[in-house]
Formats: sequence, structure tokens, C-alpha cells
Amino acid sequence: MVGSKVEEFKVAHQKDKPLVLLNIWNEASANELIKNKIKLIPTGSYAMSDFYGYQDGEKMPFEEIMYVVEKINTPTNFITVDIESGYASNLPALASTIEKIVNSGAIGINIEDKKSNTDRLYSIEEQSKRLRCIKQKLTEINRELFINVRTDMYFMGDSAKNNQNEALLHQTIMRINAYEKTGIDGIFIPGLKNKEHIKTITKQTTLPVNIMLDVKEDSIADYLNSGVSRISFGPSIYLHYNDSEKNELTTFYTSLLAELAEYEEQERIELFRIK
Repeated sequence: MVGSKVEEFKVAHQKDKPLVLLNIWNEASANELIKNKIKLIPTGSYAMSDFYGYQDGEKMPFEEIMYVVEKINTPTNFITVDIESGYASNLPALASTIEKIVNSGAIGINIEDKKSNTDRLYSIEEQSKRLRCIKQKLTEINRELFINVRTDMYFMGDSAKNNQNEALLHQTIMRINAYEKTGIDGIFIPGLKNKEHIKTITKQTTLPVNIMLDVKEDSIADYLNSGVSRISFGPSIYLHYNDSEKNELTTFYTSLLAELAEYEEQERIELFRIK
């Protein structure tokens, strides 16, 4: 569907000017992005769950997530929803989740290959089947969705050791290549920080690659020429806000955006603002 919001969002993933996602945790944090004409509103599971009094791991009821999404949905917003492992124990339930996401007005999802509330990953075959189920449902209802698939290969266990593990790098590439064949739109690899690994991965897939940084601990400049097309800050914005003395949201976001302004002015990052 040429000219759709999903197509516009796909085109915005560029290696030389990665999208930067400022993950929200409630309606108020979403409204701060909207005030600054940022139309990309990404939810984050940990931050939202914690804010609303739940543990992460699909403990926040899906209906509550949809309630927040529907409240912040506008014709100009591009909302992506973190659905963790899919809020589903089987394929029909996963298909139902996807239909509800689309009907909420969201244009994208993050879905991970870790089994909810476990330290185990779905096999490549299991996850591929789940991804094909999503694609089949979208075809059936004639709708679009940007499917960003998170693989937790680097995120489970000791991330520092994982980033030095060449075997894990190749296993990750195997997963990415298999997922790519299902027709997904992006790959998300939290925990990945090794720049050589990042460069290798981005050369081995045509999918836009998404990494996660810590807004306080990491320098975004270090990753702008690595081949990634999307940079998320995950729960670190929420955690930084809670730890900061700037407990007034507008002041906090003014400071946060000021830190990114130089990169935006140099056209090195894309904050997806309304022009």
C-alpha cells in the first residue's frame, strides 16, 4: 500500500541516518513527544509495566496496553507496541493479538524470540512459524504492520561475554536469516554493543538492524556509522527520569532533546518529527 503510514515508516529506516526511538511509559510521556512534534511513539514493556505497577514479562494486562495506545493514537502519530513474546500461548491467540494491535491504530510491533517468563528461546523453527502466522493474519485482514523481531541472543546471560562470543554471533546471524525469510521488516538485537559484530550482522542481512543503548551510559555517536538503521533507548529513559532531579516531565524532555539536537541538526539521526 504505497503512501501508507507503515510504508512511510519503513522508508525512514536508513543506515546513514538511523531512527532514534524515545520509548514512552504512559500517556504523559507520549504527550511530551507530541508537544515536540515527534510523531514516533514507541511503547516499552518494562517501563510501562513498572509505571503501572506490574512486573515485566507480560504481567501487564494486554487490554491495559491497548487502552494506553488508543488514548495516544492520532492521525499523525506512528505508534509501535512492544508485545514481548506476543501475549499468546498458541498461534490463534497470537493472530488475535495482532488483529487487536492493528485495530488500535498502531503501525508496528516488537516481538521477541524469548519464551515469556523463561530463560529459553523459541527454536528458529518455532519462531519462524509464529512470524508466518502474523504475516498470514495481516494478509487475511488486508492490513499492514511493521514487524520488528527481537532476538535475545546477546541479552540473555552475561552480555559482556556474549559480545565477545564469535559462535553466538554466527548463531544470531542464522536466526536473522531465517526470520528474514518469513517477510518481517526489521531485526532488534538488545544487548549487542560490539561494533565489529554489528558491522558483520548488518552486512549479512537486508533487514534494518535495531540496537538498544542506555541514554545515560552510551554515546550515540559511537554507533552512527556502524550500519544500524534504528536505535532504541528501551527503559533507560524512564529509569533516568526516575533517577533525575528533573521530576517535571517537560523540563526532563527539553534536556533530553537538547542532547540529541546536534545530531539531528547535522542530519545524522532521524527523530521522525512532523515537518
